[in-house]
Amino acid sequence: MNERLYKRKIRLLISIVLVLVMAFSGCNGKQKKQERKRENRQESQQEKKETVKADNKDLSKSEQSLQNLQKNLRRSRMPMAVAYLGYADDNSPFRDQVRTLLKNGKYEEQYSFLADVPKENYISYNGEEVYAIVPQSTQYAMKVESFDWDENANAMVRDTLYISQKAAPVILKCNLSELSYNVVITLTKGTETFSYSPSLSLMDGALYAYNLDGMEIYDFTLYDNLEIPVWNEGGECGGCGDPEGYGAPLEAAGEEPGLIGQWLSTELKNQSGQNITYGMYFGDYQYFEFQYGQMGHDLECWSGTFEVTDQFRNGELVVHYVLYTPDGTREGEFYTMVNYGEMLVTEGSGDAIFPFTDASTEWFYSY
Repeated sequence: MNERLYKRKIRLLISIVLVLVMAFSGCNGKQKKQERKRENRQESQQEKKETVKADNKDLSKSEQSLQNLQKNLRRSRMPMAVAYLGYADDNSPFRDQVRTLLKNGKYEEQYSFLADVPKENYISYNGEEVYAIVPQSTQYAMKVESFDWDENANAMVRDTLYISQKAAPVILKCNLSELSYNVVITLTKGTETFSYSPSLSLMDGALYAYNLDGMEIYDFTLYDNLEIPVWNEGGECGGCGDPEGYGAPLEAAGEEPGLIGQWLSTELKNQSGQNITYGMYFGDYQYFEFQYGQMGHDLECWSGTFEVTDQFRNGELVVHYVLYTPDGTREGEFYTMVNYGEMLVTEGSGDAIFPFTDASTEWFYSY
């Protein structure tokens, strides 16, 4: 009996030892597998890093600058970057003028890829404002179209100026005036569509960095090196901060903060029954700018000064203005009431504030 019990104990002990050995071997095997997976993963990550480094080493300075900008676009979740480069005319080759703008704007260091934009990606349309357009990636298709305004101020697409299934940077010249942008850029990827018309804000001359849907554009303009015109009494450029122009404060006080900004009206008609656009810009230091004409065409632009007087008329502000035109000085008063982005303007004494129309009262809207 004791011998039988002894043999059972021996068999039980052997079984326990075997189970422990197998369990240890299994755990050890799993641990080794996990270690091998971890090592393989680390090696793979290291290889990817080395590949990226090698790829970056192979990139030229120009390619690297484009890649960095597009990386910022992806981080910002914006499909397009735009820079306002300055003005170009038709008196010399477009590409030569762009090279000068890039040099003067000091774009060679940070955005050197702009100098390598190929000839076929230069788009010259009616106007003098020059923009650099950069899509987030070649996964987008890009189309640039011109459009015009009909007599009711409705936009009508005219021609396709550029199209590519793999979007790439382009240099674009357009816009007959600040109030009359005339191209639209469209990016598409699958069901995603994004459109933008480049233009400048009359508030400060900077890029207007939003599309009509309120989506933001990545603005990479180098403003420190950009000359923004300052106009003097003769309608000539005072030299970008020249103290002889309106870049210097005027002595008179009386500005009205509620007026400051750009205002637009497109509902009035001239004597021929055509829609006519009026724009008013009230700036710092009593600077006043008045524009009029038909959308899609050159707008006449007059500059001068304004002053809000101490008088009121039925709760309306009385504004005295002076405008310097090619035909001489226009001077007068108008009455205005500003409320939540709307401004009612009524003609007062002196020269008419609404030339070439029989209207004497009109609503303007902040732009």
